[in-house]
Amino acid sequence: MAAGFSSQILDEIRSRVDMIELVGQSVNLKRAGENWKGLCPFHTEKTPSFTVNPKRGIFHCFGCGVGGDAFGFLMRQDRLGFPEAVRTLAQRAGVELPTQRTPESDGKLEGLRRVMALAAQFYTDALWAKEGAKAQAYIESRGVDLEVARRFGLGYAPDGWNALLSHMAKEGVTDAELVSAGLALPRQNAPGFYDRFRGRLLFPIRDLQARVVAFGGRAMGAEEPKYLNSPETPLYVKGQMLYALDVAREGMRQKNRAVVVEGYLDCLMAHQHGFTETVAALGTAFTSAQLGLLRRYADEVVSVFDADAAGQKATSRLEEMLTDVMDLRNLGWSVSRTGSFEKAGYFPIKVAVLPEGHDPDSFLRAEGAQALQSRLDAARSILDFVLEQALGEEDLTTPRGRSTAHARVALILSRVPNAEEATALAREAARKLGVDSTQLWIEAQQLQGARARKGGQDRQAGTTAAPDGPTGSAQAWPAPSLSERDLLLMLLHTEEARTGLLPYLEEVQIVHPGLRAVLGALRRAPEGVAPEGLMADLPGEAERSLLAALLVEQREWSDIHIQVTDLQKRYDIRRRKQRIRELSLAITQAQATGDPAVAGLQAELQNLQDLAQAVRGMVTGR
Repeated sequence: MAAGFSSQILDEIRSRVDMIELVGQSVNLKRAGENWKGLCPFHTEKTPSFTVNPKRGIFHCFGCGVGGDAFGFLMRQDRLGFPEAVRTLAQRAGVELPTQRTPESDGKLEGLRRVMALAAQFYTDALWAKEGAKAQAYIESRGVDLEVARRFGLGYAPDGWNALLSHMAKEGVTDAELVSAGLALPRQNAPGFYDRFRGRLLFPIRDLQARVVAFGGRAMGAEEPKYLNSPETPLYVKGQMLYALDVAREGMRQKNRAVVVEGYLDCLMAHQHGFTETVAALGTAFTSAQLGLLRRYADEVVSVFDADAAGQKATSRLEEMLTDVMDLRNLGWSVSRTGSFEKAGYFPIKVAVLPEGHDPDSFLRAEGAQALQSRLDAARSILDFVLEQALGEEDLTTPRGRSTAHARVALILSRVPNAEEATALAREAARKLGVDSTQLWIEAQQLQGARARKGGQDRQAGTTAAPDGPTGSAQAWPAPSLSERDLLLMLLHTEEARTGLLPYLEEVQIVHPGLRAVLGALRRAPEGVAPEGLMADLPGEAERSLLAALLVEQREWSDIHIQVTDLQKRYDIRRRKQRIRELSLAITQAQATGDPAVAGLQAELQNLQDLAQAVRGMVTGR
């Protein structure tokens, strides 16, 4: 099974999905025989090389080499993980996915989701009821449109110690469930429990399926703390989520950019002013998981920070995280659609700094959308920002300060994956330090090379868990022989070849690594599984793209029976020759040791030699 889904379920979904309709939403396809063609959505081209075979439900681009089935297309197009793509297409195709019934999934998680849904509805109702008048007034005072407040599901936690507890008891929710959901706390000096959120404006935090998993509560007066957030629960790990991602991802796709702010109100105000690609970081510095989420939907991230110390601290923490990732991936890094970092290109992360005294909320209300757009357009790379900080934190009037700053700058420059950007940064830093830019650049290159060598040594020693990209990189493969390629084409396209030849074939008989992987998947496939159903059993994207390329190729085998019979004879001869060699060796060893089994081995060898002689006689007519 792939990611917990049976091959039967995947085949059913695949059979119900109209590939022309699915791909046609983003690609203008035109019929070309059995296939359809269009301009590839994954690379720039002027001549159509992107091919879709609706009968098999697969696609392949002969320009950039990518290919796969409906799941693979949706994963690449919408930057989804495999399970997410399966669930999306299953819903689209009307296929009900079986659930693995475990105590955790059936009891705890589903129970917690019910609790959070009930609580969200309670808080929303409270906001728009008479008791929520104070919260409504506060929303209006902050310039938030009521329509925006409703769209984001804002709520209000009433004053008092047990408003939610009392309501949830009527819904059959226990105190223990509320504690597990992070909505209630045990009393310290008395029995019982009390509401975690009281007298606060609530911002529901939702997952990608728009299910509420946590809350952020903001005080509307001088109460401390100003923000009170849900604790982590089985539903909510703050380092793996982003506020408003469920509503922002479409804006990210359209603009190919993600904007990240710090606060809930900052995020709401950004959406209200048209920046629908905006999310909030839930009070923490970015994690690799959060960046992975953003990389699904956009090719650029712009972080908007205050000009104060807090904003600079957050940016420094971001740079520290990126440093670790780049070290792990040997400098050239990006985030894949599955949320992991891989050596696959450059994922720009930029910083937009607001004037002192402003956060995105106040800046938008004071200056308007165009002013923020200008700040976003002028955003600098994260490393440029950190470089400036490094220079500003040292006393450049002293030899010690200049020496320390020089070393810090060289280290930062060594981590810049883009050569053009690194050169420009080196020139600017050298000017401020009063040193030669060439020398600074050389030092950075030396550090970069040392880290690259260390990464290579670590991989040889088996100390790094990070692979260099997908299994079996197509770029590293030699071109397959025509005989091997034709053999796999025959197996994939004809049932007679699969029935007649698979019993004779093993993976070791195929030299090309990609074709060998396809043959292995074909041999392991349950009876009745269509060749396109092998996608889920292949180890990497390169292998799946190769399979797609083979499946979209149009080929006719008018003499398939003759070809299969001929290959069977060849494989039979090959098997007999191999067995003769094995028997000859075994007889020699048995004779040396006096093994009584030698007679039986000699008889078997003689039978094989007689059979080979008979076959040669029929062929030559003698």
